[in-house]
Amino acid sequence: MSNSSFQHFVSLLLSHAQQKPQQVAIRQKQFGLWHTWSWHDVLEISEHYANALHGYGFKKNQSILLLSQLNIDVIAISLAVQALGGKIQFVGTDLDTLTSEQILQYFQQLQPEYAVVEHLEQLIPLQQFEDLPLYIFYLQQNHLTPPEYEHIVSSHQLLAKNQDQDQIKFENLLFEKQQIAFSFEQFSEYEHLQVSYRHQELIAQAQQMAQLYQLDSLEQAFVASAFGNVQQMRYVWSVWLYAGFTLNLPETLETLDQDQQVIAPTVLFGTQFDYEQLYHLILQRLPSERSIYSRIFQRILNTQDQSLVLSWSEKWVLGCFRQVILEEFGLSYLKTAVVIGDPVSDAAQAFYAALRINLCFWESDPVWHSQSNLAERLTSMGLEPVKIDGLGAIS
Repeated sequence: MSNSSFQHFVSLLLSHAQQKPQQVAIRQKQFGLWHTWSWHDVLEISEHYANALHGYGFKKNQSILLLSQLNIDVIAISLAVQALGGKIQFVGTDLDTLTSEQILQYFQQLQPEYAVVEHLEQLIPLQQFEDLPLYIFYLQQNHLTPPEYEHIVSSHQLLAKNQDQDQIKFENLLFEKQQIAFSFEQFSEYEHLQVSYRHQELIAQAQQMAQLYQLDSLEQAFVASAFGNVQQMRYVWSVWLYAGFTLNLPETLETLDQDQQVIAPTVLFGTQFDYEQLYHLILQRLPSERSIYSRIFQRILNTQDQSLVLSWSEKWVLGCFRQVILEEFGLSYLKTAVVIGDPVSDAAQAFYAALRINLCFWESDPVWHSQSNLAERLTSMGLEPVKIDGLGAIS
C-alpha cells in the first residue's frame, strides 16, 4: 500500500513504524552529541505523550500552542496531540529571543488550554503565569528550582503521568482526514490572522513534492533552519512523514558546516536567510582576493552570469573549487536544496549554480483569515495593544 493512500500524519507514522521499525527517523544534536530515534522509538514516545496528555484532560478538537524549536519532544508531542484529534498552534516569531512578556501576551491573545515552551526560565517571573487557566509544559529546566504551581509541568513529569497505564495505542484509533493538523497565528495591531491546514491537503502537497524532487526513504535530510517558529515548517514535516526519510536536526546554526560534514545530507531544507548565510560563509573561506585563483574563480562566476562559454583552464579551476567547497561543507552528496519561502539573491543563486547546486523554491502563499478584532478583545480584558518584536506590524 502506497503512502498516498494514507490521509493522516499518524497513519503515516504507524506505517513507517510497522514496515521499517529500526530505520532512523530523527537524528538530533544535543549538547554536542548526535542522538538517534528509530520510527519505532518515535511511535513509542508519541504514544507515551498521548497517554500523558489524556491524563491531563486533553480532548478531541483542543489545541496546544508550541513555543519551542523543532526537536524530538516537540515532534512527539505534536503527533500525540494529532492522534488525540487535536491540532498544533504556532506563532510567527523568533523563538530564540522569546521573552516571558511575549509569552504572556500570546497566552492572553490566544487563550490556549495547553502550551509548550522550551525553557523554564522563559516563564520567569512565574507569578505572572499563576492564575492562567492552562497547562504549561516546559522541556528544559536548566538547574532552576521546579515551580510550585501544578499547572506548570516539566516534560519529565508529563511523561511520568500514567506511565504504567499506557492504554492509548495509535493502531487502535480512528483518524479523520479532514482534521486540522496545524494552525499558524499572526498578529497585526488590530487584527488576529490565522491559517489552518488539514492532514489530507498537507499529505497531498507532500506527495507532489516527493515525486517532483524524487525524494524517498533513503534520504538524509538536514534542516538548516529552526522551522518550529515559521509557517513554512509544514513542508518539512509533511514530506518527512510522507517519504519516511531521516530528519537531521542540528543543535545550532553556528556549526552548520561541521554538522553537514558528519551527516553528508542528500536533501537540505532552509530559508532565504540560511542559504544567504551559507553563501557568505563559503565566500569568507575562499582564498584572498589577491590570490590569482580567487580572481579566476570570480571571473568564472561573472562569465557564467553572461552565459559565456568557459575555457578548458577555467573549467579545471572551477572544478577544483567546486570539489573542495562541497567536501568542506558536507555537500558532496546533496541532490536537492530546498529554499522555503522567499528566494535568495541573484548573486547567491549564481554562486550555487556554479557549484552545481540547483535551488528548489517552495513558496509559501497562505490565505490568512481574520479571527477577531484584537484591539477590542484586549481592551475588554483591560489590556492595551503593545509592540512585540517579531510580530511585524504590532505597535
